[in-house]
Amino acid sequence: MPPGSIGVPIRLAEPTALGLIHPGDHVDVFRVPVAGESPQAIATAALVLDVTGADDPTSGGLLLALTPAEARRTVTAPGGGYAVLIRPDG
Repeated sequence: MPPGSIGVPIRLAEPTALGLIHPGDHVDVFRVPVAGESPQAIATAALVLDVTGADDPTSGGLLLALTPAEARRTVTAPGGGYAVLIRPDG
C-alpha cells in the first residue's frame, strides 16, 4: 500500500470490466450518476490492489489504494455505482 493511502473496496456498475483489470493497474474512478446528472470524478490514477470475482462479476469488485479525501468521496457521493477508465502503462 502506498504511504498515505487507504484500501477501499468498490463495486463497478458494469462488473464485466473486472476481467480487464489486474492488480498493479491504475484506474480513474467515477461515480455513475443518477438520471439527469453528470458523472462525478472520485479518483485519478488509483492503484488497483486486488480484483475479486473476475470469474463471477456479480459478486466481484476492486480494492483500490485511495487518498483519505478520495476515500471520503466514495462514501459520500450520490449515484448508481462506479465506473473506471483503465490507464495505459507508462
